[in-house]
Amino acid sequence: MTDSGNLHFQPHWLARHPHFQTVVSSLKRASAPRLLAAAREITLNADGVRLQGYYSARESAPATVLLLHGWLGHAHANYILAVGERLFNRGYSVFRLNFRDHGGTHSLNPGIFRSDRLDEVFAAARLVAQLAPDKPLHLVGASLGGNFALRLAGRHSQTPLPNLSHTVAICPAIDPHTVTLKLDHSRLYLPYFRRKWRQTFRQKQHAFPDRYDFSAEIAAPTCMAMTEEFMRRQGPYPDARTYFENYAVTPTLMASLTSPVTLVAAADDPIIPVADVYPLQGVSPQLRVSIQPHGGHVGFIDILPFRYWLADAVPSLLQLSQP
Repeated sequence: MTDSGNLHFQPHWLARHPHFQTVVSSLKRASAPRLLAAAREITLNADGVRLQGYYSARESAPATVLLLHGWLGHAHANYILAVGERLFNRGYSVFRLNFRDHGGTHSLNPGIFRSDRLDEVFAAARLVAQLAPDKPLHLVGASLGGNFALRLAGRHSQTPLPNLSHTVAICPAIDPHTVTLKLDHSRLYLPYFRRKWRQTFRQKQHAFPDRYDFSAEIAAPTCMAMTEEFMRRQGPYPDARTYFENYAVTPTLMASLTSPVTLVAAADDPIIPVADVYPLQGVSPQLRVSIQPHGGHVGFIDILPFRYWLADAVPSLLQLSQP
């Protein structure tokens, strides 16, 4: 169903520009003293893949929340810390997962990260659920993490995740092809993402110099060209388009949902085209789509005073799932 009535983000008029929302939210350091003080680093063996995470456990927690960051992000990203701190303060146990080759974990696995690698994240989610096997599990992901969260919820309909209760996807990447094209046409975001992706290629090559040579990927001028080189040299797919199709979120996948999912998008998102979200509306009674007029890409910040709206919105959504 489509429902934005219970979620309403209306920032100060000075903070409504989508680039302000997107850029400032990543620059303003989120304070998460209690979450970080309680965090215990754990390396999960997810079906033979080693994935790093940080577990902040609470006694008598109503549920465990697995937080999934975006592409080229990490478990200490501002939006992850802001949401995680608020959830922890409200009594939840919080697990912040780093995807393969994210958060400086390039040396943990010889194989390289690809966004289609759902199996290892699904295996990690099962292990996180087992940390508190008698409690509900919530999934919360942003951007590419939102894409993973939606695909995990879709797979749950065929292969259940223990105690999965509610999935929240924030500004999820629905169609990676359109997202990549939008990045490549942005003079603001293309240099940022290209620089970060080149850096992760260098880090992976440094960790496994006898295995990798990413000179062609690093030299490519756009994210699309980098992806084409990556698939040609390292991927199992013939081209970028086929790769993108293997981790796109489709209406058919969302129609199969068997657990509640909330998708929060911003109409002014400069990275994820909001038009990609429209085909998902109404495909399942389990899916609630909330499109906010403002928010940028995983921004949703306000000023005077500064606040992360998501830090309030996500716990409120999960509270609805509690028995």
